[in-house]
Amino acid sequence: MYNSLYFKIILILVIFMITVMCVIGTILINNVNSFYMDEFTTQMDRSFSESGQLMSDLYDALWSDSFAEEQYKILDSYQGVLGIDNYRDFYILDINGKLIKGSSDDSNLKKTANMLAAMSGEPVNKQPLGSEFADYALLLDNGDRSCLIYVKDTMDEMQQFTWRLFSIILQALMFGLIFAVILAFFLSKAITSPIQSLTRGAKLVAAGEFSHEIDVHSHDEIGTLTDTFNYMKTRLKSTIEEVSGEHRKLEMVFTYLRDGVVAFAEDGRVMHINQSLMDLLGDKYDDSFNFNKLLTLFGVDYSLDFNVEYVDRPESSSGDGYSVSDIMFDGKVLDVSFGRLRYTADNVSHNGVLAVIHDETGRYELDKSRREFVANVSHEMRTPLTSIKGACETILSDKNMQQDMQEFFLNMAVDECDRMTRIVSDLLVLSRLDNKRTKWNIQSFDIDKVLNHICEVMKVDAAAHQHSLSYTAANELPFITADKERIEQVLINVISNSIKYTPEGGKIELLAGVYGKNDVNPDGVEIFVKDNGIGIPEEDLPHLFERFYRVEKSRTSETGGTGLGLAIAKEIVDSHGGSIEVESSLGEGTTVIVRLPIETKLKTVE
Repeated sequence: MYNSLYFKIILILVIFMITVMCVIGTILINNVNSFYMDEFTTQMDRSFSESGQLMSDLYDALWSDSFAEEQYKILDSYQGVLGIDNYRDFYILDINGKLIKGSSDDSNLKKTANMLAAMSGEPVNKQPLGSEFADYALLLDNGDRSCLIYVKDTMDEMQQFTWRLFSIILQALMFGLIFAVILAFFLSKAITSPIQSLTRGAKLVAAGEFSHEIDVHSHDEIGTLTDTFNYMKTRLKSTIEEVSGEHRKLEMVFTYLRDGVVAFAEDGRVMHINQSLMDLLGDKYDDSFNFNKLLTLFGVDYSLDFNVEYVDRPESSSGDGYSVSDIMFDGKVLDVSFGRLRYTADNVSHNGVLAVIHDETGRYELDKSRREFVANVSHEMRTPLTSIKGACETILSDKNMQQDMQEFFLNMAVDECDRMTRIVSDLLVLSRLDNKRTKWNIQSFDIDKVLNHICEVMKVDAAAHQHSLSYTAANELPFITADKERIEQVLINVISNSIKYTPEGGKIELLAGVYGKNDVNPDGVEIFVKDNGIGIPEEDLPHLFERFYRVEKSRTSETGGTGLGLAIAKEIVDSHGGSIEVESSLGEGTTVIVRLPIETKLKTVE
């Protein structure tokens, strides 16, 4: 009962009512008391004013030998002005405060602060709060004779009024308490009824029932709380549905993740496994597959205590997980990571293992290509350096060498230096393209003139290999906006490859046209470099634009390069918003197609 909301609200209102009435009663009684005393002092000050007739008459009577009788008569005649009644009296005292004559026979007058102040000639006449009575003392002195005029009020009238006021306050308090109890009952009822409804609704929500709607009968805080609860119930239902949806999404992601993922329970059995890992394992995955079988398949020679901690950890382990890199499995290179998996079953927490298998075959092949590239570059750099060193040593060793022989060796050194410069230049170009630091010189130019010029320039190199090189434009080519020098670099590189990989006496054609919806407003220009050379094996075609990739693997091949030319060409064409592709058949020739838009996407010089 004492913990119920009914009792607490009633108790609060009763305490509040008592507190308010006590404060009001205290303030009223103190104000009435202060008013009565202030009014008494004000009335006496006004009556005994120095300029008033009463004071004049009292001073005149002081000259008489029977001054007390005269003064008594004067004061008696001013009873109405002085408010003399059954509760207020006046007295004529000598200078020592002894009664001479008065309206009552009270001979035991106490010497109050006001009386003592008047005796000293410095009247104060203040009424301290809480005094038993009010008094007023006045000194009359004509030089020959002096006396005190003293007025005393017992304040019985004020006390009767105070008790009457107190009884009124007490009655108001009783009626207020009754009203407070009744009000508290209805107020608590109004509060607890919707709270009880909310409690029932909360129990239904806890039981998983979200269809029950709590009715709102008010627009106050309780109504707002009810609205909020209904909204919370709706949001909770929506959240649970979203969580279920996210759970399904995670299951879908887990299922279709490209990395192989498998979760093992505490006893080593499979809890979840995605399709990618099943495809990777192939026929090695069956119903008996477990954690130990996974370790055996991947050749990992350590074990795991599911209940305690990892044992026989490799050096790559840390915290709650470890990983093993470069595992060779079924022709693939794999990285396997293990991590502790905490899950709950039957309200009990368990420790399992999550294994993620990542196929690193592509990265492995790339690293392999890079290693080959380093070897190729080392060879390419070493060959000219060896030639340069040999030429210089030959000249230095023969002081009498003929002039034409010296020039031969010096020209050889210069050629080898040029070869090294081209290798370093290719590396720098590729580095700038990678870091987006290439400075583009965008301009509008006639692509037809550029192709004619390139054809004329490259004819010299083609003639040296007894090739025929021709240029034909199928349409009237428009002006394009691009980096002219970079586009020339791409085309010269492609034509040089055709010259290099076409046996002597071959035929190389440079063809150009437009592409798009129509020839009047084309989307861009397409350029074909077609030869009847040795061609490219089909398995090499997808890798031609990979950096460091070389179709000819022999380092001693005369035609061997660094594998950067086509990679650079593709970066340049892609930066312009174009495309480059290769069509080839082994032994039948190769066609390289370069497509460039009319307006490059490189709007400004970087």
